[in-house]
Amino acid sequence: MDRIAQSSFLIIDDSNIIQSATRALLMKLGVPMNNIISTANAKGAVQACSKRKFDIILIDHNLGTGSTGLQLLEYLHFKNLLSRRALVFIVTGNDSQEVFFGYSQHEPDGYLIKPIRSEDIIKRVTAGLQKREYCDILQQAYTNNGLPSVKPLFAKAPDTAALKGGILYVADLLTEQQQYDEAQAMLAGLLQVHDVLQAKVKQAEILVAQNKYQQALEQVNKLIRFNPFNVRLLKLKTTICTFTEQWDEAEQSILQHIQLHSGNIEQTLTLAWVHLIHLDLEKAIPQLIKTAQLLPHSMWDTPGRRGMILFADLMALQRKNDSSALKNWRLDGAWSRLCNDPKSRLRGKGPQKALLAIQALLNEDNDKAQHILTLVEDKEVVDFETIYLLCWAFSWLGDKNNFSRYQQLSEKTQAPVSEGLANLQGIALKDLYEANQKLKSTADDNTATPKDTIVLDETN
Repeated sequence: MDRIAQSSFLIIDDSNIIQSATRALLMKLGVPMNNIISTANAKGAVQACSKRKFDIILIDHNLGTGSTGLQLLEYLHFKNLLSRRALVFIVTGNDSQEVFFGYSQHEPDGYLIKPIRSEDIIKRVTAGLQKREYCDILQQAYTNNGLPSVKPLFAKAPDTAALKGGILYVADLLTEQQQYDEAQAMLAGLLQVHDVLQAKVKQAEILVAQNKYQQALEQVNKLIRFNPFNVRLLKLKTTICTFTEQWDEAEQSILQHIQLHSGNIEQTLTLAWVHLIHLDLEKAIPQLIKTAQLLPHSMWDTPGRRGMILFADLMALQRKNDSSALKNWRLDGAWSRLCNDPKSRLRGKGPQKALLAIQALLNEDNDKAQHILTLVEDKEVVDFETIYLLCWAFSWLGDKNNFSRYQQLSEKTQAPVSEGLANLQGIALKDLYEANQKLKSTADDNTATPKDTIVLDETN
């Protein structure tokens, strides 16, 4: 009880009634009022975490207006707004596997089913705080005197769960310092005594960090055979396969992942880029459009990603050979339709101009497309997806100089959210010019128009 009373809490729930009830429950457990902050939405949570580091965060799964606690948790991790010491509990009235699989790759400290009971808070939060205190002791010893001073402390673990968590924690510290052999030895020692899946996954992740992809893939495949529903393993396999360009296996692991968690934006985008590498827009289009309603509430939301969804919409119209719809297509109207929000708009002048140029190309108005592209300023190009859209237009126009200029600019864009996704995008951009020129050559040989051949159906 003393541990709970001395901790700071952030409650994130779109219901004021639940916020008040949870606050009252915590105060009955001795938590001072000024140690309890509550907010109704993701924006308020981000602001609170930007100002203060909390000990315990209670995140409601359904935050209303299409936003979820999972999207918030992803964003907080991405922006480094959660301290290593923070305990995260997911609060939900939905205990479905879809929800569990979605959060599992972020390894929250536990789940609390509504309505929250005081005994659940006491049991789960106290256990988490005890494990955290033990990890703090290990980290202090490691910081002050290195690894030799840590090992004797394992015998002083308060319980088996704390011991397992402590060893995994130290392995993470070693990995961050690129002391891979020491981390592997630490994990191997744990596995000699306890069969801990998390330790085996970390071993594979360390192999990936060392670029030992084949060895990592063999270990991951073995683990997946016995743990086919582990989304962290499936994501790791996808990363390995994309770095080694094993496209069929990458697609298979992504589809398995999406089957377990259909709302995973990262995996859906990754699958779309696997198809874009091969110019297989027939498969890429539905994957891109699928993210339209999820994107605006997530950390993945950028002007360029919205632009890629609209690019897919244009290509879908082109494939239907609907010339009237292509001519009458409008940016904001298309985006509002796809994301099912009449107030939502496409942001960013860069993707807007790129899409208007592509629309002109699909309507066989090359002069208009070239004019629009001359209006694009470098300051309007702020993400990779916008560069891809511009390069797509330049490649179809046969403008290799501008294509190369933007290809070089892609190396200076902001750091990607996903290293694996960035790798795919780089490959897709590298091959884009040559692929489109080959398409145009084929069109000329067959006396067809670009409109007939601008999209490949099944070319790999």
